[in-house]
Amino acid sequence: MRWTKVVALAAAGTLSLAACGGGSPSDNNKSNSSSGGAGSSTSSAPADAALDPNAKGPAPEISGAKKGGNLTISYSNVPETFDPTRAFYQDTGAILGQLVLRSLTTYRVTEKGSQLVPDLATDLGKQSSDGLTWTFTLKDNMKYSDGSVIKAADVVYAIKRSFAVKELPDGPSYAQSYLKGGDTYKGPFTDKSDFQGATAKDDKTVEIHLAKKWPTFPYYAAFSQVSPIPEAKDTKDKYGDNPLAEGPYMFDKYVKGQSLTLKKNPNWDAASDPARHQYVDSYTFNFGTDVKPTQTAILASNGPDATTLNWDAFDSTLLSKINQQKDQTVTGADPCVSYFNMDTRKIPLAVRKAVAVAYPFDQIRKAGGVTTLSYAPATSYMAPQIPGFTKYAPVNSMTGQGTGDPAKAKQMLKDAGKENFELSWYYSQDNPEAVKQNAARKAGFEAAGFKVKDVGIPKADARKHRAETDGKVNTLTGPAGWCYDWPSGDAWYPNLFTSAVQLTGQSVGFLGAGSDADYKSIDADINRIIALPVEQQGAEWTKLDEKLAKDVVPAVPTSYGKANYMFGKQVHNVINDPNRGMPDLAQVWVG
Repeated sequence: MRWTKVVALAAAGTLSLAACGGGSPSDNNKSNSSSGGAGSSTSSAPADAALDPNAKGPAPEISGAKKGGNLTISYSNVPETFDPTRAFYQDTGAILGQLVLRSLTTYRVTEKGSQLVPDLATDLGKQSSDGLTWTFTLKDNMKYSDGSVIKAADVVYAIKRSFAVKELPDGPSYAQSYLKGGDTYKGPFTDKSDFQGATAKDDKTVEIHLAKKWPTFPYYAAFSQVSPIPEAKDTKDKYGDNPLAEGPYMFDKYVKGQSLTLKKNPNWDAASDPARHQYVDSYTFNFGTDVKPTQTAILASNGPDATTLNWDAFDSTLLSKINQQKDQTVTGADPCVSYFNMDTRKIPLAVRKAVAVAYPFDQIRKAGGVTTLSYAPATSYMAPQIPGFTKYAPVNSMTGQGTGDPAKAKQMLKDAGKENFELSWYYSQDNPEAVKQNAARKAGFEAAGFKVKDVGIPKADARKHRAETDGKVNTLTGPAGWCYDWPSGDAWYPNLFTSAVQLTGQSVGFLGAGSDADYKSIDADINRIIALPVEQQGAEWTKLDEKLAKDVVPAVPTSYGKANYMFGKQVHNVINDPNRGMPDLAQVWVG
């Protein structure tokens, strides 16, 4: 999933993208409660998300939890949409997936880690003997917020809707790769053909039909793209303004680009939900807030700031206060890696290697006030805690740290006949941290002999411009970072590095037509590895990652993420969700 929390960390300096990812629930990476305090807690221990097909509702009560009040979440990013089909960012994934929507499966988070559990379905699905069909049965009497009954056909329609990438872009591309007919079906708005990838046998039975085996499908079944939508109530591009809720909360008021308030959903069935609570009366989300003022106010905890939560990276100028008030912060495992993306259709390989040599990691972090509580230097494209993955020695100077080598990069440009090569990007001109980072990035590349064209845009438009595929700029489009959706390489490389995703808005490097990369070889490698038994894939993903870093350089990996949460003195039970890299909002209470 695309990363949303990386305003300070992302190479974009603010065009940050988002999540559904997972972290490591290992012993030294336990999700911290509000008593945990700040500290480095990322780990190279293998990630995990155990399967518990027998989990039942209601979710266990939390000791000491009180009901009532409003929880405010203020943070720096601005969601582009809350349409379930398009939701593929950490923030929208957490807001929708934890509070508003339910899917076939979901994650239950405890201090011992994370488990995948049944949600609307009675179990985690049954796989056919040939591995090409998954069958799910819905629980009895599940209802939407308007009181209507959830039917299997609604799940099928939602899945079909996820193929309408022209009308509803930016969502994940898993279904297009795996579901039967997914390579040609264009969605229900324009394609009236009989879709073969999902069917409703009756009102309670959903069948998923695959073109190739997908053993990790139960994890995908937790996505909002599988949350039911009744076709008769689909308002198409307006649906995200007020999606029907199945979870404990529903939309109350949404002002795009500014705020969202949620209220209790009276038709949520707590007895059927093994993962969520309905402790607070309401949630208020404030978008696009400046990091330092927001965090300063939370630490002071006056008035409504005492019931406010923030999930931006900790501002470095507040470290002394953070260390004094550790009971108001949590750090935790994070499933993400951030990138400085380059368009391989526009930037030759020799120049991309020079960019890697020149990259001013330390200057950008210093300018953005980034602390080591928020990142670790990245040397690979995939998060290293994926089971079976082995970290390799950095190549092409991609060490994730240092000030760069401008003299060497300048010589590399000269040797390639590319002196004064122009690098272009967008940056958020109304975000103070982004402006500072942009200045540091620009200075670093100009010192290395590049010409820089930096284009200022409003931060509210950041995600829209990130998704551009037409080459208006040649760096920092596509994901600013990626978070694994479940702990396996098939939740990483197919989404970012295949030719099939070149024009989806989530391609890293635009590996496909017009690229100088051998993308057919990369496609073949990815398809070969996916076909292997899961336990054999890790080592092969390592080889592919090193191949990308050595021979393709579609991006410079910059940081492995660490989850940072800061909250007022009346906010309790802030637990890091290791499979989203976000706090589990449905477990927080105030008072």
